[in-house]
Amino acid sequence: MSAAVTSPIPPVSQHDRYILTQVGSWVLVLPTRWVTEILRVQRSRILALPFYSAPLIGVTHHNSHILPLVSAYQVLQTEEANLRETSTIIHLSEAAGSLQNVGLVVDKALGSKSREMLPDALFETTALHPEGTAGMVCLQNDWFSPDLWHPQV
Repeated sequence: MSAAVTSPIPPVSQHDRYILTQVGSWVLVLPTRWVTEILRVQRSRILALPFYSAPLIGVTHHNSHILPLVSAYQVLQTEEANLRETSTIIHLSEAAGSLQNVGLVVDKALGSKSREMLPDALFETTALHPEGTAGMVCLQNDWFSPDLWHPQV
């Protein structure tokens, strides 16, 4: 009788995990490697920038840097129910490419899941509102203008 050889389950890579956030009735999904931190900011600490085009809504000062803020509601083209006194912001990392050091304003962070726990249809399209994803959408770089955050003169 021979013993069955089993290999240990490889650890889940950070690249295989995703942060889930709530934006109205949508669940916005981001790779964990795109997220530097999740922070909460009082509305009074957000400076509105009315001369910039949507989805840029303003800036805030964070860790000695100016953090431009983008509304996930405007990105997903959905109606925001009400202004919150405290905003949840997903601070994006260098891995997010042109969105590096941008803050994405969402309703709340829901947690994280591995890729296997998410619907395959979520990763098969770059559509803004994909079919068969149960109200989930995966954030895409190409949804944003390359000059989203450039000082205006």
